[in-house]
Amino acid sequence: MAYENVFQTEIECSEELTPNEAMFAIGLMVMIVDGDIDNNEVEILEGFLLRKGLSVLEVNQARQKVLRIRYSESEAALFNAVKKAIPEPKQIEATIDLAVKVALADNKVTSEEKSFVMELARALNVNDEEFSRIVENAKKKFSSHQKSLDKIDEILSLLPEGTVYEGFSVAKNAYSFYNIKLRAPNGQLLILNIDETEDKKLDIDIEVAPPWMMS
Repeated sequence: MAYENVFQTEIECSEELTPNEAMFAIGLMVMIVDGDIDNNEVEILEGFLLRKGLSVLEVNQARQKVLRIRYSESEAALFNAVKKAIPEPKQIEATIDLAVKVALADNKVTSEEKSFVMELARALNVNDEEFSRIVENAKKKFSSHQKSLDKIDEILSLLPEGTVYEGFSVAKNAYSFYNIKLRAPNGQLLILNIDETEDKKLDIDIEVAPPWMMS
């Protein structure tokens, strides 16, 4: 399937995008290209912006803006706004990386997704060698991410029924770590720790919250 009507036009967009909005736009275009939207795709796409430091409100605003442009103007106009917003090679690489991860999210890559991402790379002047490198790296990260999710699911399955989520905190220095707060039915506060190690793997464990976190 060809996407010349998206990637090879000069249709101008009436709005400008930020780099984060531009990357989100590409992820959304990949997500809907085959008409089958999966929850895992949504989580990866919205999680991308949350990890960039955007609030849930800002993520919703970005989604609304991108969809408004797509439906009130066109995908071609949206893509041309994307190109203007991500002129740097690192931004382009991050965009392709996100597109691949969204395509992989539901554990199957449709012909529409594959064709779209390949033509996207060409439209952003990414050569075949560079594209292959980005895809392989994205696959490795996705595999590691999936194993981490499986481990989290395994831990959560051992918690008492009725345990509820109470929020999380994120810290970033040389590495990143997440503390997810969970309240057990007996009132006990539990902390699911997700730490990024030096080799970029995730170390996951659960513990009873220390006294200073109980309030």
